[in-house]
Amino acid sequence: MAVTVEVKSHDPTVKEQREALACSVRDEFATDLPDLKLLTFFDDCDWAELKWGLGKENRGFYTPIDKNTFRGYANLPQGLAEKVYDTNFWVPNGKRSFDHLIYLHGATCSYKVGLVMTFAHELQHFVQYGSKRKLWAASKLIRELSCQFPKIQEKEHLNWPDIPHEREARIVAKRVGVNLLGAEEVQRYIAGRICENVSIEDVEDWRFSQGVDPSDRYDLSNGIRGIFQRLKPYRNELEQVLQQMNSKFPGDYGDVDLSTHFGAP
Repeated sequence: MAVTVEVKSHDPTVKEQREALACSVRDEFATDLPDLKLLTFFDDCDWAELKWGLGKENRGFYTPIDKNTFRGYANLPQGLAEKVYDTNFWVPNGKRSFDHLIYLHGATCSYKVGLVMTFAHELQHFVQYGSKRKLWAASKLIRELSCQFPKIQEKEHLNWPDIPHEREARIVAKRVGVNLLGAEEVQRYIAGRICENVSIEDVEDWRFSQGVDPSDRYDLSNGIRGIFQRLKPYRNELEQVLQQMNSKFPGDYGDVDLSTHFGAP
């Protein structure tokens, strides 16, 4: 296990508190964490360019890192490039110090529950990649399908909790939040996000988390098989999405076979 925790803050007390919380979340995963080089970066401000692209409700993300990861983003948050690359300047093809990244916005980190639940959520994606990468990749295609084919999204109304790897991450995030901070504080935080009403999709997302039983165990493989059966009419579109993702990230999607989830054509 190689997880580096980097907290950016000008306040030593805040930095120490956030580091301690982050390490507590990491320790909740114990031996589940894969032996891959992961940088976890807790910002002290929001990456505005990222929120512009992903939506103002975005709280952070997990991603494997390759030459295409930051393409389209002119400016990385201060301190991030220097940690990812062995250079003081962002060089996309430069030698990397890390192969995986979890990033949390400053606004996310300003709430204890926000930091804990978001970090746990993204760590679960890291675990999915490390132990069930083909399932992780197949599930990610569903979100890409929604983005690339708006008419399918309009008809099927696929929100984040409908996507198997995201549903599992939400369940794990609530479980870790309750374990570390207590059910009352977690439910209060979720209620606050619902009242904030950033978007209809975000409210639906938090309502799902509100109703989650933290003791639930989710079978990722069965979840993917179930939703792929629902999406059978769009098999051709999913194959197109897979081809596009494979051309960008062949190491992650090159060996994904949709027949495994759809059954033979």
